[in-house]
Amino acid sequence: MNTILTYNQTTSFRYRLAENLIEGLKINLAIKPLQFLFKKKVKNARFALENCPENSVGNSVLNMLNENNLDVIPFYEDHDLKHLVLGYGMTSVEEIRMQAFLFGNGNRSFSCILFFLSGILLPSAWNLFYFDYKKGKNSPDILNLRLEDCMNKSLSELKNSFK
Repeated sequence: MNTILTYNQTTSFRYRLAENLIEGLKINLAIKPLQFLFKKKVKNARFALENCPENSVGNSVLNMLNENNLDVIPFYEDHDLKHLVLGYGMTSVEEIRMQAFLFGNGNRSFSCILFFLSGILLPSAWNLFYFDYKKGKNSPDILNLRLEDCMNKSLSELKNSFK
């Protein structure tokens, strides 16, 4: 059996390895500790989302979290809302793409910069990250969008306001 990998297989392996590393760090250094330390906040936030009307922003955020086998992450509710409004998925690459967009849109928070810089591990996606950065730079300001302000609003109306 030939154990020599072709260039594409090696690149693909490195890409998957970097993606898994980023995902593992995100889950084990941010998500799980926050959910553990702020159990009551998670419970209250989930209850609030569960009581939002069908097709509302809050209901849609809850559905997105459920579809991705995630729970509320304390202090990241607004971040999850941005995933929904901007249409970025929840994979490591989609997370970095969204952080590139937000960085272009003016976000200079520690977590944004940290996740955006983790994209250095995925050189094959740099052009995509740059595209999202430019897109964020040319988009309306989304940084002050808060879930608590729009939980009961229509998701389609909210999305239209950021096109």
